Formats: sequence, C-alpha cells, structure tokens
Amino acid sequence: MSQPLRDTSHDHWPDHWEFDDEFDGGEETCGRVIINLYTYLKPMPPGSRILVISRDSAAPVEFAAWCRMTENPMLEAAHPFYLIVYKPQLAKE
Repeated sequence: MSQPLRDTSHDHWPDHWEFDDEFDGGEETCGRVIINLYTYLKPMPPGSRILVISRDSAAPVEFAAWCRMTENPMLEAAHPFYLIVYKPQLAKE
C-alpha cells in the first residue's frame, strides 16, 4: 500500500498506519465532512483503508458513531486523523 506524501511541518498520523487513500475534510464541520466522505467513498473498492482527516472538535464522537452505523470499521483514531476500512464485509477474498 502506498502512502501519499505528508506535510511534515504539521501534526501527522501515526507512522505505523498503512492506508490506500486519504480524505481531508479541511476545516469543515464533521457533519459536512461525513457527507463529502460518503460521496468520496462510493467508487472505492470494498476493503480500502482510508485515512480521514477532520479537525472538527466533534469528530472523535461523530466519526465513531458514523463508523458503527455504516459498518465502516474505525481501526484507529488520533484526532484529527482516523483510519477506517470501507465496507470490508463486501470485499472479495
């Protein structure tokens, strides 16, 4: 799995995280990030590991709830970074 280049002048996700793609919600509220993330994920293959970035202070609670409701497991979180798996139950082995 490749990792996109990161800007080391800012905080960054844990070095051991491996992911296929990243989605940066910028300064949007968590609700808006979730709506945009839904659209972003639709063409992704099931089982993709996605780094989600959301700086909203509500993100730790809202992303955890969204992951439970949508069956997109959150593997780890280190606000503002969240490592999720997109629909692993639909991935072909």
